[in-house]
Amino acid sequence: MNQEFAEYIKSHIREYLSQDYNDADITLEEVTKGNDRTLTGLIIRKGGEMTVPTIYLEPFEAENKKGRPLDDIMRQIAEIRMENSVGKLFHVDDLKDYEIVRPMLMIRLCDPEKNKEYLKGKPYTICGELAATYRIQVMENEEGVASVAVTDSMLNLWGITPEQLHRDTVHAENAKNPVMFYSMEDLMSELMFSVEPKNLFDSPEPVDTDFTPMYVLTNPGRQDGAGVIARDGVLDKIGELVGKNFYVLPSSVHEVLIVPENGNTQAKELEDMVREVNATQVAPEDLLSDKVQYYDRAAKTLGRKQEKGLLERLSENKAQVREMAAKMPEERRTVKQEPCL
Repeated sequence: MNQEFAEYIKSHIREYLSQDYNDADITLEEVTKGNDRTLTGLIIRKGGEMTVPTIYLEPFEAENKKGRPLDDIMRQIAEIRMENSVGKLFHVDDLKDYEIVRPMLMIRLCDPEKNKEYLKGKPYTICGELAATYRIQVMENEEGVASVAVTDSMLNLWGITPEQLHRDTVHAENAKNPVMFYSMEDLMSELMFSVEPKNLFDSPEPVDTDFTPMYVLTNPGRQDGAGVIARDGVLDKIGELVGKNFYVLPSSVHEVLIVPENGNTQAKELEDMVREVNATQVAPEDLLSDKVQYYDRAAKTLGRKQEKGLLERLSENKAQVREMAAKMPEERRTVKQEPCL
């Protein structure tokens, strides 16, 4: 972030706000977001307000570099602040009452290796090689979701354990955000023809994996939908529907892709594909991970699939040849081939 740009916004934004912001306290704050990104937030706080929105300036700086007039940017920032006061819908004192907070809990998935700083001081639950973090959804509109991260200090205040937090969050998510399991064909039809996709998650019969090799797992709003894999029983149910082990591709924080195992696909091939898509098509704030996960139905485990190396595969092939030779009739194994001229 160009500090001159940020300081200019801070020094002049009051000119675009209504008169009741004349005495507002305007500050800049460095905030660690998902994937350990450090963003510059503009905070405009009127007297007595405890909870206010943080307006991140990086997107506006990028628009300004592309030629958008600074005056337009200032007007939009002022409108965002005046129209989206978190304090109107949620008071900071509500955070002290766990019974108020409980139905507002939500899960957001992340890669713990990419979020070492972000995860400090926050409870999380390991989900394969990913981590389920917890947030309090304070408001939602057509522009997105506003939420507050749950911290260790909040757990101490509420007097609950991380295990109870996880159980209560799963219960809250199930109540307001059903699991959505779509075929990729249905989603493509929705995109091209506005045909509503069929949710296969509650299907009483297994799905036809020969016809559809890839599925999308998310929630109805498709916001932070990747977190559904951290809910109890979801991966088992997907295994029942596809009838085999499967790969989980971390498409973004909003959804994951499910690829049933077919005996031909290698985890490394899928991981190379995910890595390329993440590098070229996924916004930094939506990036989940490059780690393709594998769900073993019998073991009920989610993690990296340990694929055999070349020497191990050759050794197995050699053993198979020996086994086949041992089963051959004795006379066939002892016959010598006569040399020919």
